[in-house]
Amino acid sequence: MKKMLIIFICLILILSMSACGGKETDNPTTLIEDSKDHTEFDEGDFEDSYEDYEANEDTNSPKLSDLNTSNFTNFSDAETEFNNHISQNSSKVEAVYLYQNAVSITDMTVLDNTMPLYIWGETLDNEELEMQDISTSIFVGEDRSYRKYDLERESETRYRVIKETHDGEVIITEIEYYPDLDAVRLETVSNGKLELVFEYAKTKDGYAAQYYFETIIGGSYGAPQRGMSAYKIIFSGLNGSKARFVDVEETASIIGNVPDAEDFIKGANDWLTIKDGNFTGELAGESF
Repeated sequence: MKKMLIIFICLILILSMSACGGKETDNPTTLIEDSKDHTEFDEGDFEDSYEDYEANEDTNSPKLSDLNTSNFTNFSDAETEFNNHISQNSSKVEAVYLYQNAVSITDMTVLDNTMPLYIWGETLDNEELEMQDISTSIFVGEDRSYRKYDLERESETRYRVIKETHDGEVIITEIEYYPDLDAVRLETVSNGKLELVFEYAKTKDGYAAQYYFETIIGGSYGAPQRGMSAYKIIFSGLNGSKARFVDVEETASIIGNVPDAEDFIKGANDWLTIKDGNFTGELAGESF
């Protein structure tokens, strides 16, 4: 019963997080182009906004690892802390303040497909399999997203999530855990089409991760152009880098072979690096 309670608390927390996020765009390029219409940059405005951010920041916000400890949630909490650090310091550089969304993941496809990791973690145990009808019931029903939602354990380190929508779309997510490396690979296929590849791996002093999925990469609101893009992040504590590669083939796996930080983001369309609170990078064609 304790594990059941933890699962439901995690579900409530995750769903509230997605609800609070509101409607977000998967088109960083559109936001970049729109934001370029600003006519004046007032340094004082950025200082004021940073002070407002600090004043409103909830320093006691819950962490997923406080509720459901796993290696993945440890990674997720560290990633969130790093991303928050970038946001908190973004007012120091105009390009980062305006265009950081270019290297940030705002597509709900990623949250939807990685949600099993937040709820069940990297592996499934017997108790979780026995309780799956209860724990997955929040997703299933006439007024819910799916008609069916099943969990299958393939081995001690591998499991599948099989979902079916009311329109007959079948979505299969396979999750494989590498305990000796503290690494995970997740792959989602929807009706036979690749929808998401996500990997994270522990490094010597931090983490590396990459997300590969379809986004809007150009065009206009009326005729968007879509393509597969890779988002990468590598960090140690509060220092590290984020990058976006647009309209690319799937990049090499980082499981057991994490490149050094410079090679990991080399050739990116957009990228930023933060070290000791100071930024370098290129976003929306602006170098800093």
